[in-house]
Amino acid sequence: MATSEFGALFEMLNDRELADRVASGGLTVEAEAAAVSELVRRGLPVPSRAEASVADEGDYQGDMTIVARYLTPTEAHMLCSCLNAGGVPAEAGDTNLVQAHSLLAGAVGGASIRVPANYVAEARELIAAFKRGDFALDEDFNSDESSP
Repeated sequence: MATSEFGALFEMLNDRELADRVASGGLTVEAEAAAVSELVRRGLPVPSRAEASVADEGDYQGDMTIVARYLTPTEAHMLCSCLNAGGVPAEAGDTNLVQAHSLLAGAVGGASIRVPANYVAEARELIAAFKRGDFALDEDFNSDESSP
């Protein structure tokens, strides 16, 4: 591929994508030269490969770990939403299988709630608070009155 073709490709990328491509270290010499030229033309700093590896390591929060199981997908989705609202990146798993084949729910362990390993302790605290009823609304709760 000619350098001008690389230049045309890199012009279409946004600033972040272009910087990530340069920092990745996966470009050929010609492609890297064209990408660096485009960064300079835009007035952006040229990232080093060390910056990219540090950024990639910071994104990883650990393997997904099951912190709870429920026989119904609705319960799993409710708890998952509660965890997300509490700042824990959670996802509900096996919900489609349990929904479609409810008689197999016990055999497959029900619907699961998974969180990254770094959030397991925080997730367990939120789950305990949820089960204690710490997030329950009073029967006389009126959302119109609580609005400023």
